[in-house]
Amino acid sequence: MSIELIGWDIGGAHLKAAALDASGHVLAVALEPCPLWQGLDRLHTALDRIFQRFAPAPGCRHAATMTGELVDLFPDRAAGVAALVDAMAARCGKDTLWIYAGHQGFIAADAVRPGDAGLIASANWLASGAWVATRLETALWLDIGSTTTDIFPIHGHRVTVRGYTDYERMRYDELIYTGIARTPVMAVAERAPFEGEWVGLMAEHFATMADVYRLTGELPEDADPLPAADGGGKTWTDSARRLARLFGRDADSAPPQRWRDAARYFREQQLAKLRSGVDRLGSRGLLDDSAPVVGAGVGRFLAQELAQRLKLAYVDFSDLFAVPARVPRIADCAPAVAVALLAAREVGSDDPQD
Repeated sequence: MSIELIGWDIGGAHLKAAALDASGHVLAVALEPCPLWQGLDRLHTALDRIFQRFAPAPGCRHAATMTGELVDLFPDRAAGVAALVDAMAARCGKDTLWIYAGHQGFIAADAVRPGDAGLIASANWLASGAWVATRLETALWLDIGSTTTDIFPIHGHRVTVRGYTDYERMRYDELIYTGIARTPVMAVAERAPFEGEWVGLMAEHFATMADVYRLTGELPEDADPLPAADGGGKTWTDSARRLARLFGRDADSAPPQRWRDAARYFREQQLAKLRSGVDRLGSRGLLDDSAPVVGAGVGRFLAQELAQRLKLAYVDFSDLFAVPARVPRIADCAPAVAVALLAAREVGSDDPQD
């Protein structure tokens, strides 16, 4: 395949990439674990793997968006943005790298200034929304990932939000810090029903939502590449063991069905948290019942369920493309795909066909 442009979404836990050809068609996507809080070498390792897989020709253009500037490797977000831009420029070349700066569009890597950090930091959600808005006049966007959920309306072919920074978006429930893999179960509930009683849970990082969805049988393949909470295995039995610890129990102290029931309760609590955010945004009155829910991210099966409960149509991010089946996992990497397609238009190429 002849790759002309790669879109990058540099997260704190994963690096995602999308490769386009000269006509703007998505050729492939890639997702690599990248625990950035452990050091910039983790980013370079993930880049190595993706470059090896894509094998772009010299002169390939690159467009990047990020959320990884938030990790505690950096003293503040401005320093994180600067470090990530420098790291990407060193690998991609300053002359061929463009950085997504939200409403300001793209900035050439060698033109990024400290004052741009506020526009660049954690703007990947807007890249996704801006591209979807070119396809749909009205929609409710739900990108449910391993760690966070983005929720916002698209109205009149425009992303219509109240916040921009993480702080602002969390205030308005446009960013909810919950996801289907990395979120600790203790952040979803403080107690749970068990053997006919309400039991307070241990406030320890014993289990994550990946364990919950492994027990319910819904965890997507490759959605949980990072180590488990205890560094242990990732079988059904391993997840039951970790979940049992929250109750101060061992897994063999109760039948397997009891742990599955507990997992279903935690699932419902997380879904209720997402539903609360959806209801709050819906109360703005920007969307009617004709607006579909557009789902993206590894947890979009929950977006589909919310759409069913709300009696709204569901559209998968992959359905917005002419040949969606050609690129597996395209909806798992929506911001990388979107930033690539936006850059294909804004920084020069043939008119993309998507």
